[in-house]
Amino acid sequence: MKILTETDFLISNWSGGTTAQLFIFPEGTTLEERNFDWRISSASVEVEESEFTSFDGYERILIPLSGKLEMEHQTPNGVIQQNVNEFELARFNGSWPTKGKGKLTDFNLIFKPNYHPKVQVAYFSEDTTLDLETITSILFLQSGSFVLNDQVIQSPALIVNDTHTHSEITCKANSRIISIEMNLLG
Repeated sequence: MKILTETDFLISNWSGGTTAQLFIFPEGTTLEERNFDWRISSASVEVEESEFTSFDGYERILIPLSGKLEMEHQTPNGVIQQNVNEFELARFNGSWPTKGKGKLTDFNLIFKPNYHPKVQVAYFSEDTTLDLETITSILFLQSGSFVLNDQVIQSPALIVNDTHTHSEITCKANSRIISIEMNLLG
């Protein structure tokens, strides 16, 4: 199991703001070489209009964490408009030329189509204990804090339960998490 915090994230600039790579799989692969199976990141969009980077051969799931996003996808069958509010999921083909409108911070999962991720956003209004092994393989603490093995972890943080270690995690009141199960098809 890996616990990654802000000091572990790889920060880079792009034309519309900054992005933090939270995790890339397999480890040692790179965004530039497009040799990864999946990648989790969070970007700040500081311009009103932006063009999305093309990820040919990948699918994308995007969640606005603050702000909302209007997207226009150019697909082989015509234009698709997508309006996405805070904490809603938008899924689209990474090869579609996509334009976005709106300043926001987002959560982004890019993955090869042989994966079928299950993504859920949960907000905890009171302390809640969860069984990490049965819930997810990846957990992103977007806001608040949780306790794992008597260790208090503050947001933002990412847990990658790659060894499927059984652990109880207590999400503290007023915390929000995004859980991801990366299911491989076939």
